[in-house]
Amino acid sequence: MDLHLTSEQTLLRDSAAKFIGAAGPKVTRGFREQELSFAPVRLREAGDLGWLGILVPGAANGLGLGLTELALVLEQAGRGLLCEPIGLAAISAAALAQGRKPHPMLDRVMAGAVLVVPALQERAYGDDPLAPHTQVVEKGGTLCLTGQKAFVCADGADGFLVSASGRDGPVLCYVARQASGCTLSTTQTVEGRKLATLDLADAPADLVPPHPSSRNAVDALHNLALLALSAELLGAMERALEVTLDYLRIRKQFGKLIGSFQALQHQATNIYIRTEAVRSLVFQTAANNDPYCIDPALAAAVKAKASEDALAVTEACIQLHGAIGFTDEHDIGLYLKRAILLSSLFGNAAAQRRRYIAIAGLTG
Repeated sequence: MDLHLTSEQTLLRDSAAKFIGAAGPKVTRGFREQELSFAPVRLREAGDLGWLGILVPGAANGLGLGLTELALVLEQAGRGLLCEPIGLAAISAAALAQGRKPHPMLDRVMAGAVLVVPALQERAYGDDPLAPHTQVVEKGGTLCLTGQKAFVCADGADGFLVSASGRDGPVLCYVARQASGCTLSTTQTVEGRKLATLDLADAPADLVPPHPSSRNAVDALHNLALLALSAELLGAMERALEVTLDYLRIRKQFGKLIGSFQALQHQATNIYIRTEAVRSLVFQTAANNDPYCIDPALAAAVKAKASEDALAVTEACIQLHGAIGFTDEHDIGLYLKRAILLSSLFGNAAAQRRRYIAIAGLTG
């Protein structure tokens, strides 16, 4: 799929590629199993470039751009295996800017001085984002949350955007990491970074109001997260394919370049088709949706497609490398590990298909 970008979008993509290219697999290896899985200074640099406020309106000191621009940046983040969670920070900033008066944390989040991440998922196999089990009640004029969130990218986070069920339906709340009644327990992932379980026991919280164009603040943030993760998965697929094609052009077996073997050509063609299909779906969804009112069925569809195909593509790329692809020393395995992590967040392909069926009313 050929993208017809404006000169501004091209400049944004190229600047993202340059910034993210300074990191890459070597830097990613260095952060594996470290106490902090990214460099805070790099997150602040992303803030200085305006990327963390890419969806925030200009009236709130953001860039006021759209989903296509966000997808272009996150595509490059996936290609470079960027460790800094700029996608989660950017969509959290967009959520904090929704109300008539932006949340007090917004400016610091956009600057990269603090990290706020979504905490929406409660079960391993996905759940209804608009029916969270976490409860919110008002006590003495303060909102208090009680419940548990799973698979939270809490590494280095200073606060969380938590979905909860209230008297009038689902609401989105901001909870500081150091708030009373807020505890974290972490688990190591195959990719090297940690995911956390967030336990809340009457933890004080601030209400995050919805944007006027959105159906619900929780729904808006959840769908943004699905698209953001899909764009990053796309970038990982693209770069894994490029690395593999380069290998097929130089590796010889039986005196011939293995890229000349028809069976390998067919497999390479199949993973190219998968990658281009995801690219088409990601950017068509981005081009035709408001950041605060993404079609939930489309969001589920694009995440299902990206999750499934990213795993298939990166696995096939390892196979095309042969034995060296299975070693930890080769970079190609890092793309599979990144795909495993991102594809599982906020619901894997199977969970997204179930959500799509429910939204579309296809249950008969």
